[in-house]
Amino acid sequence: MDEPTVFEHVVDDLYERDYQPLVHIPGSHQETYAGVLEKCEPHTITIGGRYPDVIGFTNADRVFAIEVKGSTNILRGIGQALTYQQGSHVSYLAAASDAVDPHTDMLRSKGVGVISTTNDGTTHWASPPASEAHEQVVDIEGQLSVRLRRSDISGDIAMLSLAQPLNYLAPVVAISNNGLLADDELVTVFEEEYGFGAGKSALSGASSLGLVELKSAGRYRLTDQGNLAVAVLQGHRITDLADLESVKNSVRGSTVVDSQRPLAILLRNCFERHPEFRLLLDALRKEGPRVYFPDLLQRLVHEYPNVFLSTFCTRSGRTRARELIEAGRTERIYTDESVWKDIVRSNVLFNFVQQLKHIGVLSPETRSHSGAMSAYDPEEKPWVLAVE
Repeated sequence: MDEPTVFEHVVDDLYERDYQPLVHIPGSHQETYAGVLEKCEPHTITIGGRYPDVIGFTNADRVFAIEVKGSTNILRGIGQALTYQQGSHVSYLAAASDAVDPHTDMLRSKGVGVISTTNDGTTHWASPPASEAHEQVVDIEGQLSVRLRRSDISGDIAMLSLAQPLNYLAPVVAISNNGLLADDELVTVFEEEYGFGAGKSALSGASSLGLVELKSAGRYRLTDQGNLAVAVLQGHRITDLADLESVKNSVRGSTVVDSQRPLAILLRNCFERHPEFRLLLDALRKEGPRVYFPDLLQRLVHEYPNVFLSTFCTRSGRTRARELIEAGRTERIYTDESVWKDIVRSNVLFNFVQQLKHIGVLSPETRSHSGAMSAYDPEEKPWVLAVE
């Protein structure tokens, strides 16, 4: 039995069990697995540097991961299923019954479940006798929540690229006053009424925070969270973009949390609704109150690797970091200065730090770094958590 056939049988059974699956199919194999992709959304979540063939929530809200094989490569599949234990409550190896059944007792003794499939589509599940959450499972839960339970949350927090988070409220004000608008229309409104030239970044940030969403005909509308933001803004006499610009100008030289605390609370609530940000905040609190950047990277790489990859890394940096993780050389990411300075986005040290100061996560004494990444000294510029 070939792997695509097993894959389809497994996916069908997952839906019958009321599981929520996402699948990973390499681009070169998408035609072969077209039937699977018609039924499931794809994912790019990694565990131990590898992409599980299937990952998601069980009907009891536990994270599951499945490695799928056909009648061959069973030993390789065993190794991959063992790796997925690091980031799931329960890991399975699925394969043709004649190939995987002889390994069932050994796999279950290692804590890996077995899903065996026959030609008629029947699948037999042998769950592991016990399972426990490993160090990365919180990270994986957050990633799955972004995809499967995002409601009005979309995009990753790497899209929050502006130093002043008040700018993410500009699309809210513009849509509230003008109705549904396309992205180019919003950019024009920002330029004419807000004196702001980074409209696309403001829009992508508002989308990532769940304040606006793209609907049919390419137009953006307010979400429930966006409508709530409108009510808060109007309660503080911010009814148009000129009002918002005036408030933003009044904050110069200070922070939003110090000069416009209700708006900082609004923004922080928006940030904290995003699962990726909540995981990052958890990592900061564990490291605090004074956080040195390489130490933060170490915690993220080991406990929340997907947050690290999606939020802190450049596009090429993600590839290099995944290669190091998969090769078992994870420590190089945070111990080798030349490595982390090469793969980390430079605006994390300035724009993102400024955002965290404005919403009251980092103390005003935290010094952001606006120079070249090569000149950054984490000992001289630690991140200092604000007192809560």
